[in-house]
Amino acid sequence: MSEGFGLDWLRLREPHDLRARSRALARRFGAAVQERASGETATLVDLGAGSAANFRALAPLIPGNQDWRLVECDRRLLSHQGAEIAQWARSQGWRVTHGHGVVTVATGVAHWRAHSIELDLARCLSDLPLTVHGITCAALLDLVSAAWLERLADGIVATRAPFLAALNVDGRREWQPAHADDAATARAFARHQSGDKGFGPALGPDASAAADALFRARGYSIDCLAGEWRLGAGDGAMLAELIEDTAAAAGEAGSLPAAARWRADRHAELKRGELRLAVGHVDILAEPDESASREARTSDGSLSQL
Repeated sequence: MSEGFGLDWLRLREPHDLRARSRALARRFGAAVQERASGETATLVDLGAGSAANFRALAPLIPGNQDWRLVECDRRLLSHQGAEIAQWARSQGWRVTHGHGVVTVATGVAHWRAHSIELDLARCLSDLPLTVHGITCAALLDLVSAAWLERLADGIVATRAPFLAALNVDGRREWQPAHADDAATARAFARHQSGDKGFGPALGPDASAAADALFRARGYSIDCLAGEWRLGAGDGAMLAELIEDTAAAAGEAGSLPAAARWRADRHAELKRGELRLAVGHVDILAEPDESASREARTSDGSLSQL
C-alpha cells in the first residue's frame, strides 16, 4: 500500500472528521454489533486504522465491552496507536493500560481492548480477521479500486457482519472566494484522486456508489448520509495543508501553472482571513438484509414451509 498519511495530519483532521461523521449511522452500527454479540464482548476490526481515530470515535457509541483489531500497514502509525488512545482515554477520566501493541481502557461501565495489527490491506486482504461482530473503516474506500472493494465486500458478506465505512469523499470541494483557476485545478485534482493509491485505480468520489451497488447485489441493505468539513477562520493550519495538498496533486496531474497561481493566491487569502472551504464526505452503513435473505431462500423452496 503506497498511500501514507503522517501522524500530524491525522491529528489535525480528527476534530473535523468528528463533526463530519454521522452519529446516527454510528449508533445504528453499534446496535447491530451489540445484537450480534448477544451479551458477549463485541469483536470489531478497523481497516486502515491509522492512529486509531476511528476507534476513538466509535467505541463510546457502542454499548458494552469491546475487543478491537486495529489493522494498519504503516509501522510508524502502529507504534503511535497505543499512546494516542491512552492520551485520549485519560483525558476522559478513564483508566488505561497499554504495552506490546495492546491497549485496555476501563470506562467504569465497559472495558475496551485494542490490538495493533500490522497488515498490508492492498496485498494481504485474504488475511483479514473478518470473523467478528462488526467491520469498519474511515477515509479508506475512496483510496481503493473497484476490484479491491469487490473482494472486501465478498469477505464481509460471507460473515454477515455489519459494515460501517465513514468519511468517504464525495467530490465536493467548494473554495470561497471563487478563483479563476478553480476549474482547472479541480479537474487536475480529480485526475490525481483517481490514480493508483496502492490498491489499483482509486474510486475517489465514486466510492459510495460502488459500495452501494456491491453490497445491495449481495443481499445487504445500505444507508448513506452526507457530512462535510466546513473550514474558515480559526482553521488556518488545516486550510494551509489542504492548499498544499490540492496544488501538489493538481500539479502532478498536469496543471502546474494554474496550480501554482492558485496556490499563491489561496495562501494570500488565508493570510487575510478570507478563505473558506467545504469538503463533502459520505458515511455508509451496510447491514445484512434478513428480509431479502428470507425471501431469496423461500423463492428457491428451501424455506417454503414458512
